[in-house]
Amino acid sequence: MHDDSDTTEEPVEFADFNAKLLVLDVLCYDLGVLEPYDGDEDEDSGEDLDVEGQDDRAREYYDDLDLLPSHLALVTELTVDSDLEVLQDVHPGWDGSDDRYDPQNWDDVLDLPALTTVYAAAPLPAHVTERLAAKGVEVRSA
Repeated sequence: MHDDSDTTEEPVEFADFNAKLLVLDVLCYDLGVLEPYDGDEDEDSGEDLDVEGQDDRAREYYDDLDLLPSHLALVTELTVDSDLEVLQDVHPGWDGSDDRYDPQNWDDVLDLPALTTVYAAAPLPAHVTERLAAKGVEVRSA
């Protein structure tokens, strides 16, 4: 894992938490650059699940996790799918049947400096696909 404690980089603030989750899935699970949320470290009593089944501790953990420009520069591929591991951390058992974790603001994704490919389980909004294509990013939809 990277130790960024001595860095002078300023964390990047994401405008859309759901977009941040897409990036975190890559950094935590695909690249192993950041530690993913580990609910096993806490006593799992179910008390931290909200009414709709979201794990509030996991959401807070990912919301508070700093993403630095050097982290974002590592993201070359992004997957937009309802079965991402980070989404299961935030909402255990979520089946993807609604759009609660779909980004509404894609600007942070569009600003990823090294992004070359986006894999999408469902078609992305047309304006997002057009902007990605204009940056030379290949979009592969199911």
